Amino acid sequence: MGPHRLDSIFNPQVVAVVGASDDPGSVGGRVFRNLVSDGFAGEVIPVNPKHAQVGDRKCYPSLTEVDGSVDLAVIAAPARVAPDVIGECGEKRIASAVVLSAGFGETGEAGRALETRLQDAARRADVRYIGPNCLGVMRPSIGLNATFLDAAPPPGRLALVSQSGALCTAIADYAAPHHIGFSTVVSLGNAVDTDFGDILDYLAGDPLSDSILLYVEGVKDARAFMSGLRIAARSKPVIVLKAGRHDRGSKAASTHTGALIGSDDVFDAALERAGVVRAMTFGQLFAAAEMLADRRRATGNRLAIVTNGGGAGVLAADRAGDLGVDLADLAPATVAGLDEVLPAYWSHANPVDILGDARPEIYGTAVTACLADRNVDGVLAMLTPQAMTEPNAAAEAIIAATATSHSKPVLACFMGEQSVSEARTLLSENGIPDFTTPERAVEAFSYLARFRLNQRLLLQTPGPLSEDRRAPDVEGARLIIESVLSQGRTMLSDVESKAVLSAFHIRCNPTREATDATQALVVAETMGFPIAMKISSPDISHKSDVGGVRTNITSAADVRVAFNTLMENVKTARPEAAIRGVTIEPMVSGGDSRSFLVGVKNDQVFGPVVSFGAGGTMTELLHDNAVALPPLNRVLAGRLIDRTRISRLLGPFRNMPALDKAVVEDVLLGISDMVCELPHIDEMDINPLFVDAEGAIAIDARIKVRRPRTTPVPYAHMAIHPYPADLVRRSFLPNGEELVIRPIRPEDAEIEQEFVRSLSAEAKHFRFMQTLNELSPEMLVRFTQIDYSREMALIALVREAGREKEIGVARYTINPDGKTCEFAIVVGDAWQKHGIGSALMKGLMEAARGQGLRAIEGEILADNRPMLELMESLGFSVRPDPDDPRLRQVECWL
Repeated sequence: MGPHRLDSIFNPQVVAVVGASDDPGSVGGRVFRNLVSDGFAGEVIPVNPKHAQVGDRKCYPSLTEVDGSVDLAVIAAPARVAPDVIGECGEKRIASAVVLSAGFGETGEAGRALETRLQDAARRADVRYIGPNCLGVMRPSIGLNATFLDAAPPPGRLALVSQSGALCTAIADYAAPHHIGFSTVVSLGNAVDTDFGDILDYLAGDPLSDSILLYVEGVKDARAFMSGLRIAARSKPVIVLKAGRHDRGSKAASTHTGALIGSDDVFDAALERAGVVRAMTFGQLFAAAEMLADRRRATGNRLAIVTNGGGAGVLAADRAGDLGVDLADLAPATVAGLDEVLPAYWSHANPVDILGDARPEIYGTAVTACLADRNVDGVLAMLTPQAMTEPNAAAEAIIAATATSHSKPVLACFMGEQSVSEARTLLSENGIPDFTTPERAVEAFSYLARFRLNQRLLLQTPGPLSEDRRAPDVEGARLIIESVLSQGRTMLSDVESKAVLSAFHIRCNPTREATDATQALVVAETMGFPIAMKISSPDISHKSDVGGVRTNITSAADVRVAFNTLMENVKTARPEAAIRGVTIEPMVSGGDSRSFLVGVKNDQVFGPVVSFGAGGTMTELLHDNAVALPPLNRVLAGRLIDRTRISRLLGPFRNMPALDKAVVEDVLLGISDMVCELPHIDEMDINPLFVDAEGAIAIDARIKVRRPRTTPVPYAHMAIHPYPADLVRRSFLPNGEELVIRPIRPEDAEIEQEFVRSLSAEAKHFRFMQTLNELSPEMLVRFTQIDYSREMALIALVREAGREKEIGVARYTINPDGKTCEFAIVVGDAWQKHGIGSALMKGLMEAARGQGLRAIEGEILADNRPMLELMESLGFSVRPDPDDPRLRQVECWL
């Protein structure tokens, strides 16, 4: 496994500063001075054709004339020469650069043209770079300050990635007095080449970074952004602040869903899908920075509050209620212990009000007792300065109490200013985050609690995929849409929309079209009364708005009247609209049914988004809907439903029975499949979706389509790579039994666990190189809920007792260099020597080629002769591991 492709940016040995000078007022001069004065452990080389020497160092006229190798070029030269400097990087074999220069895309059309030249030069030179128009990069632990800031923040374990250089400046200035240290600070600038996804990919595996803060103004590559977020958030708290929360994007929408979903709702959905916590204000981001600087992590959501002021405790409790933070129920033993040392009039509950005259040692006792309570996940110690208060001594007592717990977080809120300033400094110096207001303190704890909750949610595994979930008719649906687009239309008719939904096994109320009153009567008699009639026009989406709907038509005479009335209403309201006639469908009785809306909106950044919420004519008014990024599984579909108030209608109320939530989940799964497989879908809604004891049925449906962008990248329209069905392969074993090899999916958790349990001790040793009885919940999620854009797992299946049985698995993970991957494979003991290992590896190599990878490699125990023979038969080279004689390294170029 080679180094990460960005390693030379964050851990360089030799840095060249292009544009370096002795002028402290120039960008190049400041960067050169910072690298030298901040104690960079490597070598700093000035490059500037105008100088023979900078400081006490020889200055080179160009990068190509520098003696020796260079790892990182920091470009502070004028924008117009930056593309040429990148070209010199290629000639000098410098893999990485930071382009500080301004004057590119942010300045207008001429700048955008220069930016294109810069990117073209980087591609030709095979150079990865940060910027342009950025503040630079810092790694305080190695003295790397490749910025023009006056001072770098102290070293620590917190990483900051920002699209705003000004925000980096503000946080760096805030950090030192609040004892916040940083492992990495990255200003992305215009992010032409290296964006959030690349940096997150690096930070996910960075041993110096325990937590990550992001300031986001816009996302360019949603797939890379989501992939980077998901891999980072698996192991580290990630807090995101996004600017522009109230930009709702385009308000022109053809469906209810398009009007309901705003871009900020979608961003929230993206963060939730990745398990990331969002800060809503700049102040909250600072609070998160203070909390994350302390490496203790909350194991739950239960907070204990210790305070000498009842009002302050109530404020904190109120904010906890706002944020969903639970006030811990103190154990009886804790209450009894506090009774022995606290005044008789203490609160006897949480918040623990120790009263205004509490001595410092009482603070220590109360905090210690709360930390020892198993019902408590974190403690907030609050102080209001009163006549008898000793802030400094109270702070010392709290510090001493934290020594009793090395895992639970303790935070403080010493309210006031002059009388508590010294105590605050004391707390911060000893690693206890201190906040000036109760609300900010509780918000800070909520970040840790929500991170833990997100991790637990990510560990949920959906049950096995239902056997009755038939494969959709993707090709049939695609042909319908292509036919509509060939006619120059973008809105499907009711009949066409329901045909597409039916192709994905979503039950629809049958609809027929009629062009005149007589034909409408024939259709009505054929269907049977009562019926509903609606205007059919490609120009009218919301028919009820123009008097284009008639319901509960019960006789032949009423059909003619309704037809004529509909025509007159629409001609009056929309005289320019093209009218094709009417649609006719059976009336579906309300009865015990509940009405919902299911929709799709194509977000300009994240692609298709699925929405669920309140249906009917009050949809926009109620605004009770939630959104999620596809692809969905049953767990994600269930969580989408539960985030709405209307979901409670699925339960029993009054005399109406509870309904089966799974039938709604099935509809959402079908919609998810549809948007994954059909990039043509621009907007869609089913409104209403009736759900009753017999199941779910789409009463009205609208689909708006567009011609998809042509791209060689599979599923390029999706922010999250969906299930790669194109890799499914079917064949037969020598005994005639069908063998299926397909990508793993989250629903395979059960059969994956059963497979690992069934392996012999030797097979487990060969695969995992350690003693392992079964997969832990974390490992099971990691093995089944994979990111198909950065890894792949193929499983071999046969059918046994009417269900799938896993008999082998092969997987690869893309290496940090982004060009190669590392594989692992195991076949069940009873199924070896059947050609299964060879079939799995061939499928895995095919998938790796499809991702553009250059080589596949792995490590195999030297005594695993059958596996080594298989690798040799597939064209892999085999060589001893230079560091471990028990291993063999195998490699194959793709």
